Amino acid sequence: MRIALTNPFCWPYVRRGNERIVAELAQYLVERGHEVVTVSGKPGRSIVETTSAGRRILQRYLWIPQLDRLRISPAHTFALGLCRALLSLDVDVVHSLSYVDSWTANHLRRWRGFRTVFQVTGPPVPHWFPRLPPSRYVLRRAIQQTDQCTVLTEFTARIVRSAYGVEAKVVPVAIDPDAFPLKAGPGPERPTILSVASFDERRKGLRALVEAFQIVKRMRSDAVLLLSGHMPAQVQSEIIEPLPDAIRADIQVLDLGKLEDLPRLYREASVTALPSMWEAYGMVLVESWASGTPVVVTDHGGPAELLNDPALGRKFDPMTDGQETRNAEGLAISIIEALELASDPATAQRCRDRAAEFSWDRLGPVYEGLYTPE
Repeated sequence: MRIALTNPFCWPYVRRGNERIVAELAQYLVERGHEVVTVSGKPGRSIVETTSAGRRILQRYLWIPQLDRLRISPAHTFALGLCRALLSLDVDVVHSLSYVDSWTANHLRRWRGFRTVFQVTGPPVPHWFPRLPPSRYVLRRAIQQTDQCTVLTEFTARIVRSAYGVEAKVVPVAIDPDAFPLKAGPGPERPTILSVASFDERRKGLRALVEAFQIVKRMRSDAVLLLSGHMPAQVQSEIIEPLPDAIRADIQVLDLGKLEDLPRLYREASVTALPSMWEAYGMVLVESWASGTPVVVTDHGGPAELLNDPALGRKFDPMTDGQETRNAEGLAISIIEALELASDPATAQRCRDRAAEFSWDRLGPVYEGLYTPE
């Protein structure tokens, strides 16, 4: 089958969930014998390259900073280049991970005759999208007009059902467990709490996590907190730098780091904490489990759905449906309980077994099934 995967940004220029999904899905599909082309964007000049994951058409962004004033992003202007690319390609299916991409593909299928799949990877809450530019309208049409709408969790499926009247198919994100070796032997000498996120987003819960860490330190004075992900200098100066020296000394801000660092960080951590709100999925949880490390999440959104067994970690009440959890004390208690869970020798294998449920061997055929009408 000839399959086009589309997203405005691509791996490794941007390292987020969507970009990771496209890269690994393309690799899986090529290994299954499909002809795959990825259409995306990149900084600098446009290129066309052939990789082990198929052909990639990476277009230069037609965007200038002044467009920010009109709330027009590179994701919007990417539709122009995508339109040109799709009109030139002969494919059976276009699988989009951005609502602008999906809307564009839906308009072109009448001329090119391909099937469209829109994978909604975030919670598409209508009022989060502006009326001008018409993002709210484009999102609605992308969901309602695609041949197959798919989401990552039942949490997002409920939003799509109530807000757009569409029954979406739930297909979780797959991972390669072998990319995250299982930890061996006892855990780290010091209780180690790892958080992997883009800390410039308030909903990720950095403020509550830092406050919770101070509470944890009262009970586990040797605990350390590792923060792996993008953290602007302003956020660090606002949240980390004012802390007492004794607390700040045990917080390591790792920034993005290298790609190969993550498996080691998961493996060497006692607990992975993701105290975010309105999370559609939470790939870091599955990666952490693959490494044998339990997790702590808010009892909200996709992560609460993934954490279906208390042997794998702990949930805490965020005490809000807003942008950011307020329950630092509940988060601290859950971290302490998860640290105790991590000391159980059986926990690592239980976590690994849960991660195996999200392997490409199990979920890959489900993705392939999206490309043929039922």
